[in-house]
Amino acid sequence: MDLLVQELKDFLDADKRLIAWPSSRKYRDLALEYIASLFETGRSYSVQEVNSIINSIHTFGQTTMLRNQLFENGFLDCTSDGSEYWKVGP
Repeated sequence: MDLLVQELKDFLDADKRLIAWPSSRKYRDLALEYIASLFETGRSYSVQEVNSIINSIHTFGQTTMLRNQLFENGFLDCTSDGSEYWKVGP
């Protein structure tokens, strides 16, 4: 995670929270990996738990967008009704 923090330093505040959504694909992917690192593999999360984790790591009020990006980019998967999420991969 330290490498991710270093790579994302221009997008993080002093508390290591994302303060802006990167415009370049490279940094967006790194930001998603950074957020995904807060989730445990093998554990299920309610949508409220996912939102809480995402809210703890960013400051720009785009929880739904970030949750959708984590899903669309294969970091999280969810049930068909979107009520339960889990981390994909290690």
